[in-house]
Amino acid sequence: MALVLPVSVTVLTPATSANLGPGFDSLGLALQLYNRFEVEESGVDPLHPTIEVQGELGAGLSTGPDNLFFRSFALLFERVEVPLPAVRIRMNIKIPPGCGLGSSATAVVGGLVAANEWLRAQGKSVPKEELLDLAVEAEAGNHPDNVAPALLGGLVATTNVGGRIHAVKNHFPDALKAVVFTPSFPMDTVAGRKLLPASYTKADVTFNTGRVALLLSALQTGRYELIGDAMQDRLHQPYRQVLFPAMPDIIDAAVAAGAHGASLSGGGSSLIALASSRFHDVLQAMQETARSAGITGTGMILRADQNGARVLDTPRSRIRKDVSARYGDQFCWSPARPGSR
Repeated sequence: MALVLPVSVTVLTPATSANLGPGFDSLGLALQLYNRFEVEESGVDPLHPTIEVQGELGAGLSTGPDNLFFRSFALLFERVEVPLPAVRIRMNIKIPPGCGLGSSATAVVGGLVAANEWLRAQGKSVPKEELLDLAVEAEAGNHPDNVAPALLGGLVATTNVGGRIHAVKNHFPDALKAVVFTPSFPMDTVAGRKLLPASYTKADVTFNTGRVALLLSALQTGRYELIGDAMQDRLHQPYRQVLFPAMPDIIDAAVAAGAHGASLSGGGSSLIALASSRFHDVLQAMQETARSAGITGTGMILRADQNGARVLDTPRSRIRKDVSARYGDQFCWSPARPGSR
């Protein structure tokens, strides 16, 4: 049987917002803002790809073999013991790096999904569970809360049980949108984590576990009036506030303008508010409050992405004859409309 090998694979990977307040390192939401990655066969040296970065937001990204997307792409080939192809990579960056919206997670997940699609024709593709394990391994800090929703879509709860990542995807309510304010400055995730205490009081831990339970229940039952209390946190936001003193005022402004609740997005600097109406009022309140503190930034109103990373197309291919091919686990989703409202 002839083996059809891709010459080009294009992957769309969504932004994510981790924590949502109390779900520290355990909750993440995929959003309809995307980084796009195209990989095509090109060149002669598999270890030195040609990388083109499109978009001003990607100006600081590496174009060498240490590029995170390429390292993740190569990782899967290494694990399944298939020779790495020589490739050209085009990256269209729409998600600001270093701002708590999972830009690095899109690179990790995008690289793995692109490699998996490339390997499918050789019968070497792997199931989603293995891709998630590799994504956590490749992500700086080895946290699943950003890579899991980038891979699966929706609202994802994650935890590590005996070294194995468990991820449960939940459909995020269509009635809610995320109002995101991103300051013009990034926040260093490593520096932010260094501010966190080595231990917490029983009262603080109980506070957060109760809020996580309340948040998930409120989203499931449509009790959106509970989201404001449910998105409160005592484990990370009070400490990271040192890097972003205006954060609580902007969160309060979002709620006063009509948001059900708001929090720091991931390690910051972006802030995310969940609302079912008055979206522009909420965004304006966040921007004006930030401006009064001398902070400029950009705003977006986004729906949740329910699909996760997906292969858009493989428009061209080449056929290698006399090679037996078998198809393993399918790992491709129907494209959603990016940015649809």
